[in-house]
Amino acid sequence: MMFTAASAGQEIPRIGLAGVLVVAVNGLGRVYTPRVLPSSLDRGFWLAGSGFVAALAAFWEAASLAVVALSAVLFTFLAVCCRSIIYYALRRARRRGRAAPALVISACAHGRELATNLLSYPEYGLLPLGFLDEADDEQLFLPVLGRVEDVAHVVQSHGVRAVVITGQGQQSVARTARALGCEVFLAPNLGEVIVDFVTLREHVRSFPLLRMRPEAQSRISWPLKRALDISVALTGLVLTAPILAICAMLIRHEVGSGALFRQRRVGYLGESIEVIKIRTLKPADAHESATLWSIAHDSRVGPVGKLLRKTSLDELPQFWNVLRGGMSIVGPRPERPHFVKKFSRTIPGYALRHRMPIGITGWAQIHGLRGDTSIEDRARFDNHYIDDWTLRTDLKIMLRTLGALLRLGGR
Repeated sequence: MMFTAASAGQEIPRIGLAGVLVVAVNGLGRVYTPRVLPSSLDRGFWLAGSGFVAALAAFWEAASLAVVALSAVLFTFLAVCCRSIIYYALRRARRRGRAAPALVISACAHGRELATNLLSYPEYGLLPLGFLDEADDEQLFLPVLGRVEDVAHVVQSHGVRAVVITGQGQQSVARTARALGCEVFLAPNLGEVIVDFVTLREHVRSFPLLRMRPEAQSRISWPLKRALDISVALTGLVLTAPILAICAMLIRHEVGSGALFRQRRVGYLGESIEVIKIRTLKPADAHESATLWSIAHDSRVGPVGKLLRKTSLDELPQFWNVLRGGMSIVGPRPERPHFVKKFSRTIPGYALRHRMPIGITGWAQIHGLRGDTSIEDRARFDNHYIDDWTLRTDLKIMLRTLGALLRLGGR
């Protein structure tokens, strides 16, 4: 398309626009989504649509509609031909032994049948090396390389690049394998209810496969989260500098010297960071500071301290933590090491909150889960946010947080 437009004497900006539109339209149609066995006809309508849109942009006001349509057909034909050549070469390479070493979780009947098909049809690109299972059956055609809890050791020692889960309740295995850089697939049986609730985009012969979503940190939109953090934190510090100065003077008068204080919190991947806040109470000692759960109803908190907490102005210095990279604007709220150890032992999924950088505000906070509220609910909301993270969600949380602040939602 670009060559055709250039040869027709089109302007460079218009040619560039055509290229951008091709990528954008195909992106919306998931043309670039990886597949186990790609086909040159996959997303064919989107290819044709992107060709027509690009031709329209390149030749608008410079040619008749017939020329635009002809150019779109030519572009689509060339795109399909190029994809066919690439996919043919890929399948040939896989048949010659260049498939990804794979591990099948569970040697159940479903797992054995799937492994058999993968061995018989190497063009799918997954070469099973063995199973992970609780029982070591010597009659199997592939070895049992270990138990399910050995997944990290087996992946690293055997150079596994893909994991196919055929059993139930293997979420921890899937996350461990993904963290080690493996492509992870769930292979539900056709009799399982999940096949009626999700779109089955990939398959091995008649066996449906569901590809595990990449971690948020590996998505192309992740750097934009950091860029958004920096811009919001820098703007926030500049705009609130006079407010911070006034708050510091007032709280100094109420509680004495040391208007700002640093407190140890558990951050991303369990790392310890120092969070900066405006002091609203001077604790009796370091032990009280580390283990006192809530001061919302503490009689030692004066009128200024209560006002700062009610308006969340005591959180403003954390913009500095965001600029330094220890925190994000949006993320699970950080907690002190004493309580992290306690809750991680008793609350399911609590430790999983640290898969994402901690934040000033978060999904749990905008749903009223702050202060002395249910820890189980907080962990559930935080993990939902992490599992379903998008940049749009961050923007939504920021706007709802701003609305809550304007309504003076206290703690």
